[in-house]
Amino acid sequence: MSRFCRAMRHRSCPFALLLLAAALIVLLAASVEAVPQGTAVWTEEPWTERAERAPEAETMLSDPITFNLSGNEPQDVLIGGARHNYSDCTTGSCCPNLGNASVQLWMEKDETWMQYQQMAAGDSVELIAHTPEDGSADLYLISYANSSIAHWSIKSLSSYYHRLRLVPQETGRLFLILSQGSSPSSALILDVLPRPPEAASVSLDVEAVRIGEAEITVRSDRIKGFDVQVNGVFFSSDESDGSRDGMASFVVGAGKTQTITVFQREGRNIVNKSEHARSFQRDRAYTLWLS
Repeated sequence: MSRFCRAMRHRSCPFALLLLAAALIVLLAASVEAVPQGTAVWTEEPWTERAERAPEAETMLSDPITFNLSGNEPQDVLIGGARHNYSDCTTGSCCPNLGNASVQLWMEKDETWMQYQQMAAGDSVELIAHTPEDGSADLYLISYANSSIAHWSIKSLSSYYHRLRLVPQETGRLFLILSQGSSPSSALILDVLPRPPEAASVSLDVEAVRIGEAEITVRSDRIKGFDVQVNGVFFSSDESDGSRDGMASFVVGAGKTQTITVFQREGRNIVNKSEHARSFQRDRAYTLWLS
């Protein structure tokens, strides 16, 4: 260091030392920032699984079956992620739309009424419907992903409670609303996951179904139990095939830029979130490798 001081002259030595220290700090900071926090790599190949994809099946809704609520009450009601005893909710303390004077729509599972459920395409969900007056009612199934609306006009509803069975085939986020006249029920949310590959039926006319589509697979050895959104809409999950294996596959429209968002949840917090925007070509299979 003395040689350095002599080279820079005695009076400028302290200033030169400060410059050298600042340069070392900048280099160290740059080296820390250069440490990768995770990488994302795209690969693609021809989409050859033509005989394994089935055409879209039609979503089905059963006829309503009337039942007496007395003796068939649920044990619990799930509202906004919170579980309440049904007897407490009848007073209106936790759910203002419970009661015979309101239009109601619920999903039922394991003696619990709820407003949100996750399921696989082709599975059935039990609906509980109530209208305060005799007459017809309208049930709307709204697809967030495709901006489509399915509508059923139910003629035989009366001022009782009714069970209906819905079998959704379309994947993605769906909303259900029951209305009578100008009175709507609260909206239900269904996140419908793709069926596992081994459960899919075989179709011979797959080419007509796959026009303008691309297959996307997200894979990661580091991140497990993640969800996948396309343009902000839920599309798939790591566990959609029944296995927490760090892999999720789904189909998107080709020929336009799509934003693929991958993230995990820890309670109500979102962690390990990453977004990947690109355009996809038809009849191509893409894999997003996250490390």
